[in-house]
Amino acid sequence: MDPLLDFEVVLDPTEPNVTLKATGLTDTALSATLEKIVLNSLSLYPKSDAAKLAAAPANLLAAAAPAVLKGALEGKKSVDIPLDKPLGTDITVQGQTVSVKLTSPELGSHDGMLMVSGTFVVS
Repeated sequence: MDPLLDFEVVLDPTEPNVTLKATGLTDTALSATLEKIVLNSLSLYPKSDAAKLAAAPANLLAAAAPAVLKGALEGKKSVDIPLDKPLGTDITVQGQTVSVKLTSPELGSHDGMLMVSGTFVVS
């Protein structure tokens, strides 16, 4: 069964870009804030007869959508991205495994690059 109101949705750019800013780090999660959304426009093209009747008001809403989305989310929406395991690595030296784990990570930057520093435990 075809939908009553059927629109083709066209975005500019076709694949909107999102920039996240890392704001915190623990041994279990990386915190990030949505900094910027690149979505210039959203257009709706009617594909059904009923959609043709609703096209004008639908496109008024679609025209406002990028600004509303950016205003509601940019700099305001934060997320904690869970880490599968604490940051660290295991290194094998002459048949012995040395485990290095980051226990109190801190985020920083150096020459425009993300830098993670903190206290390590070696066992």
